[in-house]
Amino acid sequence: MKKRKAAVWFLPLLLLSVSVHAQGELKGRVVFQGTPPPIETVEVKSDTPVCGAQKKIAKIELGADNGVNNAVVRVIGATGELVPKNGSLDQVNCEFVPHVQVMTAGAKLALTSSDTVLHNAHGFNEDGSTAFNIAVPVVGMEMQKKLDKPGVIRLRCDAGHTWMSGYLIVTDTPFCAVTDRDGNFSIKGVPPGHYELEIWQEWLGKTRRPVDVGEKAGDVRIVLSGTHG
Repeated sequence: MKKRKAAVWFLPLLLLSVSVHAQGELKGRVVFQGTPPPIETVEVKSDTPVCGAQKKIAKIELGADNGVNNAVVRVIGATGELVPKNGSLDQVNCEFVPHVQVMTAGAKLALTSSDTVLHNAHGFNEDGSTAFNIAVPVVGMEMQKKLDKPGVIRLRCDAGHTWMSGYLIVTDTPFCAVTDRDGNFSIKGVPPGHYELEIWQEWLGKTRRPVDVGEKAGDVRIVLSGTHG
């Protein structure tokens, strides 16, 4: 069996004027170039009345014109007030909803379940250690967890639902956004200056590129490249 190989580059395929709009808004789009991994089909063995018979697993979701859904874009080096942004995580049809979200360090995650089967949300830090492990045995029950450490937390359900996955990006900067289904993002309030953009995607990981934020209106287009093989 071939091992997966993934390569990531930032290519300045199109860089109009990267800037803050009149209201201090940095806008752009993340697109994919390359060969994505195939969508995996998982046969569900238990709790099928709630979970369904099959689950489709995509390591990268592409929208119109190969726009990358659920990538996270952060502006590194810009200073601003860190307004607390709490997180909310549901478990619906044996999937974590939303699949990817951003919350600020020191904020709280509200965890619940809309399913009538037992779930738990087991969160792992980037070093593999456990960030939290919270069971939700009753539908509609809500648990809360404060998350202080910045980083990417990978989610897993240990209650027999091996396909369930999700990601919490805990950030120490207010200038951060998750791309929409077509790869678009918008980050408000970025002051003019020279920074780095950090982009994370669950299959491709993290990478950075420099960006100059000026006074003229314009968008930035970011190209992620990867090969599955």
